[in-house]
Amino acid sequence: MADPGGEPHWRSAVDVPLIVLATATVLSLIRTIDQPSFSLALAGTEITFVLTDAALAVLAGFCLHRLLVGHGSVPGPARAVTVAAAAFSFWLVLSSAANGAEAMTAAVKLLEYGVLALGFVLFVRRPLQLWLLLGVLAAFTVIAVGYGLLAFVDAPFLESRFPGRRQPSFLGEHDLAALSTMMLAVGLAALFAPAHRLGRLPLVAGVAGAIGVVLGAALAGLLGLYLTAAAIVGVAIARGMATKRAVALTSAATVAITVGVLTLRSGDLGAFLRSIGIGERRDDPFGNAASWNERLIDAYVGGRIFLENPIAGTGWHGLLPPREYVRFIDDARARFPDQPASYFPSLDGFIPQQTYDQVLYELGIIGALLFLVLAFVVVRASMRVARAWPRGDPDDLAAYLPAAWVGALAGGLAGAALFGGVPLAAIFWLTIGVAAVAPALAATVRRQQSA
Repeated sequence: MADPGGEPHWRSAVDVPLIVLATATVLSLIRTIDQPSFSLALAGTEITFVLTDAALAVLAGFCLHRLLVGHGSVPGPARAVTVAAAAFSFWLVLSSAANGAEAMTAAVKLLEYGVLALGFVLFVRRPLQLWLLLGVLAAFTVIAVGYGLLAFVDAPFLESRFPGRRQPSFLGEHDLAALSTMMLAVGLAALFAPAHRLGRLPLVAGVAGAIGVVLGAALAGLLGLYLTAAAIVGVAIARGMATKRAVALTSAATVAITVGVLTLRSGDLGAFLRSIGIGERRDDPFGNAASWNERLIDAYVGGRIFLENPIAGTGWHGLLPPREYVRFIDDARARFPDQPASYFPSLDGFIPQQTYDQVLYELGIIGALLFLVLAFVVVRASMRVARAWPRGDPDDLAAYLPAAWVGALAGGLAGAALFGGVPLAAIFWLTIGVAAVAPALAATVRRQQSA
């Protein structure tokens, strides 16, 4: 029997489907507005196609081949997550159908990223394959964070719009923060799994992730950071692997990152506090308002939309048309009289700002319940991995990743909505895919150890 703690045979883990999955993952993390494209008029709307669409279509082809021709199947431990994700997706696309071709296109553009989750379930059958994909994600994050750092210091060969301030890199602030938190989780988890065989990858991922969270400076990202750190420590306690040193380093990193984020957002925080009566108000209305004031306005409008359509919601739109919200704008202005006019939804369309209320008012109670079921089975799968992965195994860092990445995602969804064409959509489905496949990997490792 092969020594499970021996050196991994990296090359033996690479196959064509894994390469396709890795390629689709990288392209999905690049905003579609930054990719070459062409458009076709179809069903009364214009549909834009980019490299990501092509990569996901190829990956979908490999998935269908594995399921229909290759006699593959979804592993038993992954089926609950797969079914819940499919049910949520079905309701989302069904609800969009009543809103016309444009809305249905928006739904499909979001759900096509779900092929990433299916790819993880079907093609990641060994821990080494998971680590190879993790290495790809870490390399991408290092590039994104490096670009953000250069923009932050206003490098002369780079055009920076916000030198010395929070940076979107080429992802977007919330997307950069969420992806960076996932990579930070790798570094923090390695503190509790010192016998891992990933070399310096966790260190590189952790450092890049910490810098990226600060550069993104998303306050919702801080929520993701705290949930991630709590998940890692909780898993370590459950596995009997929590040490004072690891907990102390995790706490220190969390505090340091928090200080960095709050420093970059000090102006916005001061403006928000003035808006609620803490501190001396300024004559300029923008001096008494920040992004979270706009989010409160959007949440108010979204709440009114939900109350008019509580069961099924408006149906998925992506960008809500004026007919769904315009009648609530006057009430919003009366409710928030001191806010700048630009903070209120325009007559050109209402852009959701947070996933949780987006799901509620676009998909209604039915969609919200399906979303909660999906969240429940994902968290349950993550906890199952935390308990089932053998302690002391050289791959036991994988016991921490699902729970940690779910925490990072939960924070990211509090700061941004779900749309096709943005990195957060890829992060959403990647996290679901890892949570779905990890229990099957844990079962494989246990079988190998008992053989």
